[in-house]
Amino acid sequence: MPTVPRVRTIASVGVGTLALSVVAATAAVAIAGAVGQHPSSTTTHNLAATRDLATNPVPVTPLRKMTPPDVAVLLGHGATSRQLDRLRHRDGVRRVIPLDRGEVRVAGRKLRIVGVPLAGVRGLTPSFTAHSTPLWKSIARGELTVGFSDSRHLRRYFGKTVVARGRHELGTPLRLGAFATIGLPGAQGMIASPAGSSLGLMPGREVLVVAPKVSLTTLRADVHKTLGRSARIVVTRASPIDQDVSSVYARQTIPPSYLDLYRRAAVTCPGLPWTVLAAIGTLETRNGQNVHTSVGGAVGPMQFLPSTWARWGYDANGDGAADINDPRDAVFVAARYLCAVGAGRGGSSLNDAIYSYNHAWWYVRDVILLANRFA
Repeated sequence: MPTVPRVRTIASVGVGTLALSVVAATAAVAIAGAVGQHPSSTTTHNLAATRDLATNPVPVTPLRKMTPPDVAVLLGHGATSRQLDRLRHRDGVRRVIPLDRGEVRVAGRKLRIVGVPLAGVRGLTPSFTAHSTPLWKSIARGELTVGFSDSRHLRRYFGKTVVARGRHELGTPLRLGAFATIGLPGAQGMIASPAGSSLGLMPGREVLVVAPKVSLTTLRADVHKTLGRSARIVVTRASPIDQDVSSVYARQTIPPSYLDLYRRAAVTCPGLPWTVLAAIGTLETRNGQNVHTSVGGAVGPMQFLPSTWARWGYDANGDGAADINDPRDAVFVAARYLCAVGAGRGGSSLNDAIYSYNHAWWYVRDVILLANRFA
């Protein structure tokens, strides 16, 4: 039986209306040196690199190809260049991207942060995140991106500079530049590697591997052979889901025509359970039984804003028109949108994707709880 991960019960909070699934502050600000302590010479060098990013950001290269990782490898020690080269030369391995990793306290909240190379990781994130040039410009300036699931306590700091403390306990000014679906396992925040160095992120502690045609059994063996038996492997490749399984409650609650639509649409997004689509459709309009125009202007059985439909809508049923009010189009477009914001990656990425659909944490909670009842 496919399962949808539960989320903690979240109190309803007023977050306002956000226009996009990726929210990025656009005003640049220089990042100053460490506060209150005398850093080591290495840390001073890293802070200088961070300041260089803020004042002279690296140009953001265009997105050329989406290549989601198949596994993430977590290491107790940094991967060496020789180990990474050996892994790159294994049969079927297309890309190997090392990341830095560590815990950082930001505005009193402890976050697991990954430091990413300024080139190479963009196409490994969910589609909507990867296509957001403002977000990657923010990262190129040395600013921090936080995942939606961990942003609710940090919203008042959005676009502001806060003091961040890593393992060196140095107070480092850091600008909170964007909220997004990060889509990398266990990562609550993302920052450019040079800026991450000033926060004490440990280099090479995570490795992303792209090898879509290699079996997971073979890939695990290759990783352990090159990076050591202690390497912890997290599978990020979308898991097959049996879209035919449903509870008695689901069959009693959802009209057969909609049940069929949810199942067929979910198949277009590997890793997306049909139950999530069904929970959204049930909460929004009771599966087409209460179609209305919301206070915010959303319309149709899946409650899309016309501006969102203008970007994501398409003719799913082949009748020659992309109709926001046609359930056959609307349900497939909902799956398309959720997939683009990372729903197929599961875990916190699924929560982030639901939040992107309707920006309220009570909504995320209710969708997950209802999806579990449908499974």
